[in-house]
Amino acid sequence: MSPPAASRSAPSMSGPGASGGARGSGFLARRTRAETYNDLVFAGLVLALAWVPFLLGSNRLVAWGANSALFALLLIVFEAGRLVSGARHPVAPRRLWWMLLGGSVLVGWILFQLSPVAPPGWQNPFWQMTADTLQPLPGAGPVAGRISVTPDAGLRGLVVLLTHGIAFYLALQLCRDGRRADLFLRALVVIAVFYALFGLLQHALTPDLLLWFEKKAYGGQLTSSFVNKNSYATYAGIGLIATIGLLIDVYRRAGGRRSLPLAVRATAFVETTLRSALPILAGAALIGVALVLTVSRAGFIAGMGGILTLMLLALASSRRRWLVLVLATPVLAVLFATLALFGDDLGERFALPGARDPRWAVAARTLDAVRDAPLTGFGYGSFDRMFAVYRGAEAFSPWHHWDKAHNTYIELLFELGIPATLLLAALVATLLAVTLANMLRRESPHPISLVALAASVTVLSHAAFDFSLQIQAVALTYWAILGAGLAQSWSRRFDTAE
Repeated sequence: MSPPAASRSAPSMSGPGASGGARGSGFLARRTRAETYNDLVFAGLVLALAWVPFLLGSNRLVAWGANSALFALLLIVFEAGRLVSGARHPVAPRRLWWMLLGGSVLVGWILFQLSPVAPPGWQNPFWQMTADTLQPLPGAGPVAGRISVTPDAGLRGLVVLLTHGIAFYLALQLCRDGRRADLFLRALVVIAVFYALFGLLQHALTPDLLLWFEKKAYGGQLTSSFVNKNSYATYAGIGLIATIGLLIDVYRRAGGRRSLPLAVRATAFVETTLRSALPILAGAALIGVALVLTVSRAGFIAGMGGILTLMLLALASSRRRWLVLVLATPVLAVLFATLALFGDDLGERFALPGARDPRWAVAARTLDAVRDAPLTGFGYGSFDRMFAVYRGAEAFSPWHHWDKAHNTYIELLFELGIPATLLLAALVATLLAVTLANMLRRESPHPISLVALAASVTVLSHAAFDFSLQIQAVALTYWAILGAGLAQSWSRRFDTAE
């Protein structure tokens, strides 16, 4: 009986991974042109993810446009290559039918909010007020009512959302190959270390500058290339999780068999530490220092929650639990040393009372506003302008404009309405549940799956206290990691292309 296709094509170097990479082939030196072509597309994806944090975390209109064009081009190039070569999708679309269906319904709902076809009872009253105001004016045309208060902002938001979906899809398809998944994790670590090092140098040498702009906020606090310290704290937390995941993987691959003498295994452990682990620990230290110097309380707690989740997942899925416990020692030592040396400002922030934080008042007002349009919402992307109607001058500084709710979940309820928000939450929860279930059934979990689940704890928990998930550099990186994690959650013996 012939072996299954997935087993015949499994890469010999990386172990995990089902498709792509014939035995003995290397990255950009595959036995088929189709896989070499996909390696080039993968390189483009990595370069794109390296670029997105640079221009202020891609939190500018010009960055949104550039990123949407860049990721759309990568998608076209990938699909064109597949059509020309006749190759199958590494992960067949039918395996994610529920995600495609739910995502299509969500996109359809956003388009419905933006369109003028909604029943009059669903349309926002501001459109009728606008029509009544313009009607007496000569030459005034009819005003088409909509659910969305700001259709232009909703359209921009939809383009950004679709860009995130493309990043997820490309990582899902390209990282089903085990060798590319390995390189993806290493690339994440290199990118995270680069932005940590950049942030540390700028914080030390030119603390009044953000890139080449004058730094107008968060003086004395590290933000790297991001405007907001909390957003960079989330990004650094993702990078720290990826770095520790890579460290676990390095020791896992270097581990000797139990049949070998203890002295031989101890020697291999020391050699791995000196040759491979120390540079990774140094990178973790750089990212850890940068995270602490952001002085972001929620960002630090969310990052530590992700690291704890990573350790617990590694313990639950590893056959050598002692190795995970041993590795926890240097990791914790680095984190405690970082806090001891650089954590004074962060400690002072934790000592401050949080009850007076105006973000709690914003969240409460936003929830009150949800009651006025619980089913339809005010339109995707409408919070920036619509919240001004509900804010109270007695609770906030009169000159402060709240363009975000500092709680992504409440803001989604405000914009999309309760049913659509629950649909989005169900899609993400199902995606994480499928990734976890697949990973626990796999013979040897790939570290990118562990990193994806742990990073989800960091990103999704921090989204309850700030808007980091709405910053495109964080969101694109996270969704790409989630796509790669899902791709490698299936067993390498399982042919997902069918």
